Amino acid sequence: MNPGAGTSDVPIHVNSTDSLEPGNHITITFSGLSTIPIPYVCRIREDGTISPPYLKNPVTAAGKTIGELERELEQAYVPDIYKTINVTIKTADRFFYVGGEVRQPSRQIFIGRITVTQAIQSAGDFTNFANQREVRVIRANGHVDIVDCKAALDDPTKDLPVYPGDNIVVKQKIF
Repeated sequence: MNPGAGTSDVPIHVNSTDSLEPGNHITITFSGLSTIPIPYVCRIREDGTISPPYLKNPVTAAGKTIGELERELEQAYVPDIYKTINVTIKTADRFFYVGGEVRQPSRQIFIGRITVTQAIQSAGDFTNFANQREVRVIRANGHVDIVDCKAALDDPTKDLPVYPGDNIVVKQKIF
């Protein structure tokens, strides 16, 4: 088992924190050629595909890690189009949002694994008026999760991961 890995039904290689998703902007650069093509910049389509230059069919990018997609593209280009090629993929900065009853509501750069309680702490923590028991996590796909952050501090299994595009909303408690 990986250190720090949680118990989840999601396969380790398709972890939403590092897998590509529809809507992500990516830049594909090529090297190892005598004439280097210009970088290909695109957004992953809703169906999860991209259409890199010179390839006849779209390539599924969503659900793959950057490394997996780089290897797949290299295999698609060699040997049919090029004798050798190196493919490098970079993503645009990805963000999540923390708002409501936190000290510093803000957009945060997503740089890796983070939980809801950690995201709230990165926004200055709760205000005195925050309802810590019903924090809404609005996922990029519109799904809403409710996190009891008081319980999550005592039992980390109740804390949820944050993904790019998530919006964390801390409501005011009713006195």
